[in-house]
Amino acid sequence: MLVFDLTGFTTLKLPFKAKSVIRLTSIENVCVSMQQLGSIPRLVVGGGSNIVVLDPEFEGIVLRPEIQYYEITESGNDVYLEVGAGHSWHQLVMKTLDSGWFGLENLALIPGWMGAAPIQNIGAYGVELKDHCHRVKLYDFEEQAIIELPASQLNFGYRHSLFKELPGRFLVLTVTLKLSKYASPRVSYGTISEELERQGLDAEKPLDIAKAVISIRQSKLPDPDITPNVGSFFKNPVVRSEVADRLQDEFPEMPTYVNGEYTKIAAGWLIDRLGLKGQQIGGFAVNERQALVITNDGTGTADDLRDLVALILSSVEATYGLSLAIEPTQLGRLN
Repeated sequence: MLVFDLTGFTTLKLPFKAKSVIRLTSIENVCVSMQQLGSIPRLVVGGGSNIVVLDPEFEGIVLRPEIQYYEITESGNDVYLEVGAGHSWHQLVMKTLDSGWFGLENLALIPGWMGAAPIQNIGAYGVELKDHCHRVKLYDFEEQAIIELPASQLNFGYRHSLFKELPGRFLVLTVTLKLSKYASPRVSYGTISEELERQGLDAEKPLDIAKAVISIRQSKLPDPDITPNVGSFFKNPVVRSEVADRLQDEFPEMPTYVNGEYTKIAAGWLIDRLGLKGQQIGGFAVNERQALVITNDGTGTADDLRDLVALILSSVEATYGLSLAIEPTQLGRLN
């Protein structure tokens, strides 16, 4: 019998029930709690801002890592900050800036908890988690032990990590970040420079950069606490530069970001150009301000979402010859 209604555990607010929930509040009780699971199916849900639950009934146990561990180690100009998986990401960013530690300012206002950051290799405005991740502490379900891995072994890529290659094997307990006591601003990406100038902010002050990033995100992205969503629903496609050049011959205004032999294409622009902003199926719709975001008006069903995603994917494929990848983790299948 599924007795735990966990709809509120995810920001997309699709119906979701499970047999049981285990709240993990400290590293010390993890091994005991995990060994008691045996072969029972398990699902890790933290802040729930990067998961799409398409199966409303999970015949297993939901693990909720609420660890609030926080330890600081200083070494010269560097600060190593070990943070528990249950910390709010945005609150952590602002805390580091208030403390005079720099590096995370471009990642302000990203929803979710610390534990999901390395899984997704979260990123925004030219900065990714991998740029500041030093190591992670994990529970390895296969070995039934707590282990540590350096960032060099996490296979970080664009919205990718070792955790996506081995889904379900690890539970993130803490993440150690390497920050700096000296600012090294990165304001060339997107419209950060323009927003700094518009607000009269200082491009040399990381806290001002964070304020600019927050303003930009608030102007483009709906607040998941008010309008259910999981942020960017699709990854920006990364293609060989000759493919991007060919597309730009046909669509000269297409935004691209060149990185060596590969080029990243703005998926939001691809969707927007097709006139799909505002497109609605049932309770789900493409956001009017940012075409990468799909919102739920509170009445949406999994089938509504599947149909809307299918429309977007097929339209992009037919027009541009590109296959968009879905960014959030899926419980159940969208397509």
